[in-house]
Amino acid sequence: MDSQNFKDVWQLLNSFPDPQRPFITTNFIDTGRIELSVTTFLNGAAKSANALRDVIDVESGTAVQVDLGWSWQQAVWQAGALISGNDLVTQNPEVRIVPAGQSEATGSGDVFGISIDGWGRPQGYEGEITAEVLGQPDGWMYPEFFAQQRELIESARHWGLERGVSPGARLGIDTRHTEPDIFIPFLLPLVFAGSIVISDNLDQRLVEQEQITCVLG
Repeated sequence: MDSQNFKDVWQLLNSFPDPQRPFITTNFIDTGRIELSVTTFLNGAAKSANALRDVIDVESGTAVQVDLGWSWQQAVWQAGALISGNDLVTQNPEVRIVPAGQSEATGSGDVFGISIDGWGRPQGYEGEITAEVLGQPDGWMYPEFFAQQRELIESARHWGLERGVSPGARLGIDTRHTEPDIFIPFLLPLVFAGSIVISDNLDQRLVEQEQITCVLG
């Protein structure tokens, strides 16, 4: 990918074809089906990026670990971390984003709690910052802090190609058989201009119902 055609995470989101169509769908036995369009996802990612900078005071280049499980919030906060110029890590973070109620979690890094309620509503736990995040603007306020993230984006593209992902693919993830990966759940559908369905019961009926074209894991 040459430098003239390269797009960072924010640019990929803003140039996504048909931003009103499904981007991330979660379908869990306990919470039901929730679907985010690219536009909705983009608004959430911008709020989290702004919160990282203005609520948590995270400077660009900070090692951020997002540990929200298979909630769609995992994708939103991963995107927010990259948009705001930070590095996604799986160990030795400087900042950790965890489910509300777990802000006392042990381990390295400063810990901040986020609601993983299906609709993103604050849960009222001590140390939770969900309300402050929801009050952030829907657009990224600091474009000068865009991060190129070239290596990560190209790695996601190669990772997907090795697993048979094609442009426009509707990906299926069964959480019973797949461990969270830094490329899942939002980088793969983003770089392939596709969409993703995350479920804890991804049977053939759901594959057909959701028109999934590629099952990962």
